[in-house]
Formats: sequence, structure tokens, C-alpha cells
Amino acid sequence: MKKFFLFARAAIYRALYRLNRKKSLQYLLELASVYEQLGLYFRAARIYYRTIRDHPKDPRGYYGVAILHDNRKRYTKAIHWYQKALEANPEFVPAWFFMANAVYEKGDKQKSIECYLKVISLDPTNFWACNNVGSVYEELNRNTEALRYFRKALEIMPGQHKALFNIGVVLSKMGYEQKAQEYYWESIRGYNRYPYSFLNLSLLYKNEEKLDRAIVVISEGIRCNPNASFLYYNRACYLAISGNTDDAFVDVVRAAKLNPTYISYVEKDEDLENVRKLPGYEALKRLLRQEHKDE
Repeated sequence: MKKFFLFARAAIYRALYRLNRKKSLQYLLELASVYEQLGLYFRAARIYYRTIRDHPKDPRGYYGVAILHDNRKRYTKAIHWYQKALEANPEFVPAWFFMANAVYEKGDKQKSIECYLKVISLDPTNFWACNNVGSVYEELNRNTEALRYFRKALEIMPGQHKALFNIGVVLSKMGYEQKAQEYYWESIRGYNRYPYSFLNLSLLYKNEEKLDRAIVVISEGIRCNPNASFLYYNRACYLAISGNTDDAFVDVVRAAKLNPTYISYVEKDEDLENVRKLPGYEALKRLLRQEHKDE
């Protein structure tokens, strides 16, 4: 049904392009976008190249080609075309934003920071630029700068769960674990479908040797996110440490059914040593191997 509507939109934009020459560029770009959504990349590319030929000072043609490469993980080519878009218009925010991710994927985190900061200078209310640059700073252990931009993101979108979560991550790294817990709780209250908030909060309680509380938190995370395999795995660890080996095994089964690679972690995890001794463990491994073969 979705494809039907996309083809219908494409037909409408083709007709509008022929009927309204004043808005021909707008309709061409809309048509290219529809072709992208349909997976007709060659047709989309033809339109973008035509846009570049007829409107060389408009950044959107170059940007469209860049996105086609970016979506296919051809980051070097994508960066080249983002730069072309910025030569056409140095203040074209989308090119700066997506080039930040492309150079990050190529391993240049400092360049990624520079691109995000450029976005912020042009659009100070861009939540995702603030949040993303904070994440890059956090990866580089530049925690003060990370905290600054996560807080800025939170000013733009108060209560946004990712910003709250990220502040919790940085505060925890800096040793402010009580404050980190507060931010994780606030993140959960704002949006309980983000399983990592439950995971990180439960780990803080585990580190404080408050296993009962860790189990309660991660169990609530599972209730809200029943397909998050890593929550089952971590609850299995907590249960095993607390001596509840049978329930730990049940969670290992659930985690492995969702993601069979977890068996390789179980094989090495000291917390799950008693789970490996249970008679059903070897049978679980054989079953998963068989299911994997059948797939």
C-alpha cells in the first residue's frame, strides 16, 4: 500500500513539474525524494544531476547526491558532495549536519565536532546537533564539554529522554553516581521505551550492591521493552549473583532466543558460572545451534 501511494505521489509531482515551471525545481526535488523512498536511486540521481546542471548555485542538487551515497555507506563520496553543496551555499545546514556523521563514520571525530558546531552556530536551536556533538565529546572523554552540550540540548527540548540519559552517562563517568541515577530516573519517566536508561540505572545499583533494586529496575525495563535481549541477559547476571540460578537460566534462554550470540558471552561470564552447570544449559546450546542451521 505504501508503494502505491509513493508511485501516486511521483505521478503528481511529474505532472506538477510540467504544469508549473515557476516551481519546477521544487517539484523535481520532491520527485527525487519519492524515487529515493522507492529505492529507484538511478532515477533520483538523474534528477539531482539535472538540478546541478540547471541550478549550479543551489546546494540541494549536490546534497541529494551526497545523501544517495551516504545512505549506501559510501562516506568518502558523500563527503565530497556535501562539500560541493557547501561551496554552493556555506550556510546550508543539512549538509553540515550530515557531513558531521559521514566524517565520524570515517573516524575523524574532531572534524565531526567542527561540523556540528557549525550547525549550532547557524541554528542554535538544533537539538540533535547539540546532542550529537555532546556524544562525540563524551566518546573522547572530554566530559565537561559533553555535559555542556547535553545541557544545551535539554534547554532546547526540556525532558527529552536521550539528553537526560546522556547527562546521566557523563555524570556517572565523572563519579557523580547519585546525580546520574536522578537523570536516568527522569529519562525513564519521560520515555520508558528506551531500554538503555533501565540498563544503566540498574548497573549503578548493582555497583552499590543493591541487587534487589537493580532487579526491580531492570524487570520494569523488560516489561516496557520486552524485545530488549540485553535486559534479560543482565537480569540473568543479577539473579545468578543473588543465588536465584533457576530464574537466571530462564532469562539466559530468553536473551539467547532473541539474540543467539549471547551464548558466547554466557560461556565466559563469571556471574553465570552456576547457570552453565545446570543440566538444561547444554541442551539450550544444541537447540540454538539447530535453529541457527534451520535459518
